[in-house]
Amino acid sequence: MARRVFSGWRRRWRDWSNARSPRQDQLTLTQRTVYILPSKGGLGYAVVVTVLLLAAINEQLNLAYALAFLLGGVGLSAMWLTHANLRGLTLSLGSMASVHAGQSLSMPVRLDATTLHRGRFGLTLHAVGEDDGTLPSDVPGEVARGHQSTVLVPLAAQRRGWLELPRLRIQTTYPLGLFRAWAYWRARQQVLVWPALDPHAPPLPDSDTDGGSRSAAASRPVDMPDGLRPWRRGDTLRSIAWKKSATRLASGLAPVSREASLRPHQECWVEWEQAQGLPLEARLSRLASWLVMAEQRALDLGQPYGLRLPDCTLGPAHGPQHLQHCLDTLATWGTA
Repeated sequence: MARRVFSGWRRRWRDWSNARSPRQDQLTLTQRTVYILPSKGGLGYAVVVTVLLLAAINEQLNLAYALAFLLGGVGLSAMWLTHANLRGLTLSLGSMASVHAGQSLSMPVRLDATTLHRGRFGLTLHAVGEDDGTLPSDVPGEVARGHQSTVLVPLAAQRRGWLELPRLRIQTTYPLGLFRAWAYWRARQQVLVWPALDPHAPPLPDSDTDGGSRSAAASRPVDMPDGLRPWRRGDTLRSIAWKKSATRLASGLAPVSREASLRPHQECWVEWEQAQGLPLEARLSRLASWLVMAEQRALDLGQPYGLRLPDCTLGPAHGPQHLQHCLDTLATWGTA
């Protein structure tokens, strides 16, 4: 019963704080958005000051009065400094890169103090989950006066698709640790999470166009370099590799001609039917792994690749942008 009541109050607190701080791309912390409460050390400090003041009243000791009021003033000054350590700080989000499901995602939070007269020190950033459970992502940060700094907050990307960034909590106990001030920020930006990579993915299936290259490679002599073939009747003088043919002509052999490589013109297709018999997510993971393999092959051989899904076809190409386009298509396939 107590746990249920506590969970209800915590949910009400979260809804109330979310209503006060809607999602936005940039947030400047003000008096309205910064909360402050005594820490455990601050409560103990208050008890000590109270006992000292009571003893001074009971014994009528002027030195005890002075010490009690001095310590009380120090505590009030610490409260003001702790609250001011957050007030005026501007939070914004940097560009985020997509990752595969199951990998760690970095949330770049930019701390801006260019318009402030003092730096902000002793900051801690937390990524708070939907159930208010703080993820293991406590990251320290600070920013000097008149400068900017970026803090990378790690997040867990569990599922593919569009990921709504969790609520970020920034807090501080600077300078004495007697008070804890914190603020919440919910970024409006979303990040696309690609399907997880299949660690047991088989090699990339060969396309039908590979047969021509294999037969051509088989018919080429073993000692013939790649891109050259024996001279055939009808070859033009321009196609003859004269430097390579000089030694062959001196030995009484036929010259060699240049042959345009067929690999750049071949096409590799990653198709939906090639991963039959797997569940949906495992199937998408297999296709994602094959796309990464195809991009690596394109870097080595210049072979373009394409993607065929039941309701979508991406033409052959290669490069980081094409790979990202294919993975983005897999990430959003079958979702609303």
